[in-house]
Amino acid sequence: MSLSSGERQVSPTIDGIRADHTARYKWVAEHIPPDSTVLDFACGIGYGTNIMANAGHIITGYDVDVETLAYANKHYAHANATFEQCDGNNPGQLSPADVAVSFETIEHIHDPRPLLKSLRAAPRLIASVPNESVMPWQREDGSVTAFHFRHYTKHEFAELLIECGWDPVSWFGQLGPESDVEPDVHGRTLIAVCERVAIPEPKADGEKHIAILGLGPSLDQYLEITKRLGGRHAFCDEVWGINALGGVFDCDLVFHMDDVRIQEIRAAARPSSNIARMLEWIKRSHVPVVTSRPHPDYPATCAFPLEDVLNTLGHDYFNSTAAYAVAYGIYVGATRISIFGMDFTYPNSNDAEKGRGCVEFWLGQAHARGIKINLPKTTSLMDSNHPREARLYGYDTLDVEFQTDAEGMLHLDFKERATLPTAEQIEANYDHSRPVSEQHQSLKE
Repeated sequence: MSLSSGERQVSPTIDGIRADHTARYKWVAEHIPPDSTVLDFACGIGYGTNIMANAGHIITGYDVDVETLAYANKHYAHANATFEQCDGNNPGQLSPADVAVSFETIEHIHDPRPLLKSLRAAPRLIASVPNESVMPWQREDGSVTAFHFRHYTKHEFAELLIECGWDPVSWFGQLGPESDVEPDVHGRTLIAVCERVAIPEPKADGEKHIAILGLGPSLDQYLEITKRLGGRHAFCDEVWGINALGGVFDCDLVFHMDDVRIQEIRAAARPSSNIARMLEWIKRSHVPVVTSRPHPDYPATCAFPLEDVLNTLGHDYFNSTAAYAVAYGIYVGATRISIFGMDFTYPNSNDAEKGRGCVEFWLGQAHARGIKINLPKTTSLMDSNHPREARLYGYDTLDVEFQTDAEGMLHLDFKERATLPTAEQIEANYDHSRPVSEQHQSLKE
């Protein structure tokens, strides 16, 4: 995007820059630790870089356009600031910093994931996007916002950040083009303050680490982690797949607790269905398939040791294949269980998600036995896809900050919220008919 495209804020002095743009940088400069090193991606002409440098921070401003960077060096140079060329579509490895800042950038990039992953050079990210719920990308006349590929709802922005290794720990916003930054404002601009999520470490010697793969969206995180670590062997000791995933991923064990006799009836009624295709794979599987009743036509099938599991674990509560797999992990002595793809993101969740409660029951049983549980932040299990404070029912009028001391003790700081949700927002939060993936639009919105 050139200097004269019409999309950039261009002025030789900060007084000529629109108020909401400067407000974002002034807010960051005041709220990050003193003397921070900052990575300002898509810095444009450098007014924001200059604002943060004047506050005592050390800034590197990145932008794709050479002419724009020359303008920055001419009008917004500062002893604490440097400017470098970098393309957000192919950012490569960025220099380490304490904080990464990227305002009104992501909507300009067709696939912003490489950029968001490169910004992990800093442990904290502060980023903004236009709010699709308030300022839709496509207008009523059918035209779209120039220079933008899309806008984001809060839920969509959070999912994107989480996918790229960021945990959005708090939300801010701006109502309009002259507005200051305020907490939990549902305006035209969304601002997320994020912490870098630690990449899981390879398995420790002597640990029995089992990864169980379900069919939900958070399965993508298993692929991302194992790629980063150099393969599944570097992450865990065994991989167990649910149902058809045995034909997709390299698994040591597959769980399909549905009786194949029942599945054959379903397949006969729908010969082109995924059930019919799965049965074809199970018939020729070389991986053991744990099921309720083995069948001689399916040589890989073997019986779940139900009686032994019940006598060992003491509970007869199983309403899904996923629950059996978690319980079996406890039974065989796992020291760590990682869960991917068990998201239960169904419509009419008050009825259809009863399987989620059973899986969570067995995860609780595992935790009580000292087994470490890993869950991706994009799954609905244990409400992992909710902000941390949203998992505390009843504290809707307070912001809760979590701090851990040197001894590992948790301390909570309660702050009164400036505004309360509307009646409509409150009722939406009590609505359990929507899929869980839609429900973590918290009262903060």
